[in-house]
Amino acid sequence: MAIGNHASSSTPPSQSSPIHIRDTPYDAQPQPAFNYHSLDGQDPSICIDNGAHSWRAGFSSTASPYIDRTNLIARYKDRKHGNNVLVFGQDVEADSNSRSNARTMFDGDLLTQADLLECALDYTFCKLGIDTPKIETPVVMTERLANPLFSRALTSELLFELYNAPAVTYGIDSLFAFSRQRHDDGLAINLGHQSSTIIPILGGKSIPSRAKRIPWGGAHASELMLKLAQLKYPSFPVKVTPAQASFMYRETCYFATDYDEELRSLADPDKLSAMTKIVQFPFAKPEVSEKTEAELAAALERRKEQGRRLQEMQAKQRAEKLAAKMAELEEYRLLLSERPTMKKAEFVSRLVETTPFETEAELDAWIKRTEIEIRKKQRKDLGMDEEPEEEPSFPLVDRPDSELTEDEVKEKRRQRLMKAGWEARVKLREEKRKEKARLEEEKRREQEERETNLMGWTLKLKDEQEAVMLRIQERKKLRAQLGDRKSAASQSRMKSIANLAAEEKTTKKRKKGEDDDGFGQNDSDWAVYREIGGDDESDAEEDDQALLESIETRLLQYDPAFTEEQTMLGRAEAKNKLINAFVRGGSDGKFDPEDVEQSHQLHLNVERVRVPETWFQPSMFGVDSAGVGEIAGWVLNGFEEEERKRLMQCIFVTGGAANIPNLIPKLRSVLTPILPFRAPLKIVSSLDGGDPRLEAWRGMAEWSVTEEAKGARVTRQEYDEFGGEWLKEHSWGNVPP
Repeated sequence: MAIGNHASSSTPPSQSSPIHIRDTPYDAQPQPAFNYHSLDGQDPSICIDNGAHSWRAGFSSTASPYIDRTNLIARYKDRKHGNNVLVFGQDVEADSNSRSNARTMFDGDLLTQADLLECALDYTFCKLGIDTPKIETPVVMTERLANPLFSRALTSELLFELYNAPAVTYGIDSLFAFSRQRHDDGLAINLGHQSSTIIPILGGKSIPSRAKRIPWGGAHASELMLKLAQLKYPSFPVKVTPAQASFMYRETCYFATDYDEELRSLADPDKLSAMTKIVQFPFAKPEVSEKTEAELAAALERRKEQGRRLQEMQAKQRAEKLAAKMAELEEYRLLLSERPTMKKAEFVSRLVETTPFETEAELDAWIKRTEIEIRKKQRKDLGMDEEPEEEPSFPLVDRPDSELTEDEVKEKRRQRLMKAGWEARVKLREEKRKEKARLEEEKRREQEERETNLMGWTLKLKDEQEAVMLRIQERKKLRAQLGDRKSAASQSRMKSIANLAAEEKTTKKRKKGEDDDGFGQNDSDWAVYREIGGDDESDAEEDDQALLESIETRLLQYDPAFTEEQTMLGRAEAKNKLINAFVRGGSDGKFDPEDVEQSHQLHLNVERVRVPETWFQPSMFGVDSAGVGEIAGWVLNGFEEEERKRLMQCIFVTGGAANIPNLIPKLRSVLTPILPFRAPLKIVSSLDGGDPRLEAWRGMAEWSVTEEAKGARVTRQEYDEFGGEWLKEHSWGNVPP
């Protein structure tokens, strides 16, 4: 049974309340100095866990490190007061000056900046209350696996030359943590900040020659979380800092036992919403004067009254226009009724002076059109159907021009145009009637096919539905491509324009009477203009939308297996629901961009499993390396059967990432297929359910009082004789040169 502080469930429950980002990550109250003189009579060592992420230091006689801070240093000059400022730990987040000047003593996980290490040691010895001219107690420090000689020499030179330390001992952090397990054999897996290491231990002694290192750690996971958040919310109102990204990764992520299956399950919007965690960033809520219910009701009533007045004004305007038209019609009728009492020339003269018409025929035609128009409006206001159009008469069309006067010839031309329009309308009505009959016949045949072969009928309609949806999607894609000048569609359009422009320059203007080239007779000719103009084919799209609606209506009516989710709208809603669950957690309430609180929220769901999975699949994000589980299995299988069984009895996991839930079940699921069938496997984490982050320091503190630790100390005399690279071999350290 696995020991540790992690649940074995596959998916941890989602947190319903938001996780709040601290707006002051630095320490508001400074930590007091340790009472160094309270250790009189004891012989403790100063234990320092110099990690790439955290700096932990304290005396070995205490149960936990007195100092536990982020391993960052900021040095700058305060121009306002003219003071040199030195900030260590999470206090670098205090203001913009310290944040912009924050640095680390490591390059990756390699110690390179001795001046920053000196700052950290100054802070440590001051906080530990050491007020003597020199350090009087031995120092035990951690170092990386296969630490280079120059890096160790930098540390030794500072401790011996600057602080006059009596003795120094170095060891590997994950091995110090493993020493607490009281096992002689096992595998120490450290999920560190800049890298991860796997070190085998046999007979109480590490075997660094068989150890492996993976260039992926918590810093890379935090960076990945930051990039995913920026990609998901490109217009987030505040800048997400690396420290905040690290907080999100540590507080929200968990290992998925089966990553692929977990991702497939998240295709369900409900499951995606259930596992979403909301991260709330600090924000300043604007002061808004809230209106009372009476004020809101009064405003609503005012809007309704404005709507009613607008409708009344529109109705009044329509009535006034109709009354003016009727008055004008009555005036022209009266003028036309006086025609028998006047001579023709006199009537025409009066007609030209008082009306916009030049002939009696124009006046008569206007009166007839206006009467029809007024009747249509009156019938429409009363909710009645339109009057059937009467067949007009055209008496002058069939008479020869020789029998007509000049005015009658003009009237004949007008009647010929009116007759052509009438015949066109009659032809159109006949075509509509035939089309209606054809549709009724198709409907009858379709009904007959549906009754005799329902399955074949539904399959044919579903194929037609897919074809119509594909056409609609292709049009949308084409419109999007035409909006991008670098797309293939836009470039093809520009080539067509350039070719036509070149032809225009070389082609002379055709004179009257020359032969026509026939351009425009084929539909393909007009396709050129559609391509150049970016025509969106709105008519064709409307036809396809109507056809799709008809198909889906019939399928919903007659096919019991066809549901609303299979319609185009249903598919779009499912996709939108999934997108909403991904971006906004599938919240029931509509997202309000004006709400400051909502706009300062990040919804993390898929990221919660994607980021930790990088330890087991670094290649997903461009790191050319195998994962922790695969390499651990490869290291174990490199031993003989008996040794492998001993190693498998204590696979110990430590480091900051060991706090991520579900790590032990994940590691077990990866190792089980790699190792021999049914081989006993025990994976452990922190001792007694403690914090895996502190295991290295506690193991160092417990080991520092042993005889082995005392024998592994490098004294000042040995440093003067052999140099800073000198190292004594012990069970939990690097192999000396």
